[in-house]
Amino acid sequence: MFNMTIEAFRKEAEKYQKVPVSASVIADTKTPIQLFYMFDDDASFILESKDPASPWSNYSFIGLSPGYAITDHHGRFQFKDRAGNVLTDDETFEKAWKSALNYLSVSPNGPDIPFPGGAVGYVSFEGYHYEEPATRVESGEEHDVAMIFCETILAYHHSKEELTVIHWQDTSQQSAEKAYAQSTAKVEEVIKTIQSEQARPPSLVPVASPEQNTLFDGVRSNFTKTAFMEAVEKVKTYIAQGDVFQTVLSQRFELPVQSDGLTLYRVLRKVNPSPYLYYIRFHDQEVIGSSPERLIKVDADRSLEVHPIAGTRKRGRTDEEDQMLAKELLADEKERAEHLMLVDLARNDVGRVSEYGSVNVSSFMKISYFSYVMHIISKVTGKLSEDKHPFEALFAAHPAGTVSGAPKVRAVEIIQELEKTRRGVYSGAIAYCGFNDAVDSCIAIRTIILKNKTAYIQAGAGVVQDSDPESEWLETRNKASALIYAIKTAEESFSEEVLKR
Repeated sequence: MFNMTIEAFRKEAEKYQKVPVSASVIADTKTPIQLFYMFDDDASFILESKDPASPWSNYSFIGLSPGYAITDHHGRFQFKDRAGNVLTDDETFEKAWKSALNYLSVSPNGPDIPFPGGAVGYVSFEGYHYEEPATRVESGEEHDVAMIFCETILAYHHSKEELTVIHWQDTSQQSAEKAYAQSTAKVEEVIKTIQSEQARPPSLVPVASPEQNTLFDGVRSNFTKTAFMEAVEKVKTYIAQGDVFQTVLSQRFELPVQSDGLTLYRVLRKVNPSPYLYYIRFHDQEVIGSSPERLIKVDADRSLEVHPIAGTRKRGRTDEEDQMLAKELLADEKERAEHLMLVDLARNDVGRVSEYGSVNVSSFMKISYFSYVMHIISKVTGKLSEDKHPFEALFAAHPAGTVSGAPKVRAVEIIQELEKTRRGVYSGAIAYCGFNDAVDSCIAIRTIILKNKTAYIQAGAGVVQDSDPESEWLETRNKASALIYAIKTAEESFSEEVLKR
């Protein structure tokens, strides 16, 4: 049943303090949401893929028992235990990661899955200053980087309908025999809970859809319409001066909520299924998102890839209409020009951390179909240099050109000049970094930040030379409307559930 015998465990425990014990079971009657509810009190995150039309949908991961974290603090990176004690303090994230692995003394022999264990969290938009110091702004109480390590990982394989439970057992405080018994007991306990019928998720109460014409009622923005349009004109002035080709200007919306984060996540994944779905609980905020766009992926064999996305159409009602819309999209000169700019940015980002001669555009301007939309997507690949850590690739690609602009450094400076508040998590990266040194990440768009019973969402529009200010303002509202719709639907469901009680 278990991945290793006591003899194999004993050998691992002689060399490492964290040893993985795992077992796999058929879980065809369970969903990742059901699994999360079963361990709600102990669960820290859920990462899902929920778009059957997407080639990226395969695994979902749930993290239990958060034990350690890496966060930035006054320009340095601290590795802390559950109680908040600082265990290591380093000047870069890469050094902090290596210090954390050295402290934990992790066995490299985890299960052969994309994320057997490691860290999950975010890099904020403002975290770019760790790559480009000229873009630094004060973070106040907010972290620009926050990554959580969980002791137990549930990995759900969708096509196999199989669940793997991985527990990272500490061997430093007891004999190998006792540690093995403790770890197998933990895995068995998790599997027993999973195979029971307890902790069924509460049903989402059916409610009437929010009215589109009143969708923004009660929603506050950090920009007035006039102020946003003036900011667009300012960007166009910078473009005319030759500072940039494009800058992505965004506005932040906020509204009070009564719903809990998990309910918001459940509604969002229903109304806006995407290849990257995430719900992560931090001590000061909850991050709930449904992103369509990968930032960068680095596999355990050090191959890396970026998927520039630019150009969107709604799906057709028939195959024939799909083909017609795809042909129209590929013929749109403005969409093609923007996409080409992003491919060039991706080649530059990948080239900074790749072996010489390994960067390749392996797929160029292909249509990819998702549940509700189609996108033009290219694929830029490379081989990570031997002297680079996978997280250096993440920081090199961050923030994506689709949420900043080009050239990137100047675009970010303009954003920081014109936008009224820090972006924080929005347009940064949601990522995992495995103990196997594999990294996968997405751009934190279509994301809700829940903090002190207030939901914050943000949306941007790419400003170019011929942009119409009012159209760009409307684009940000249109992009935000799906999230506001999800929040208000969750609020209606919450109110109906309270009335039922």
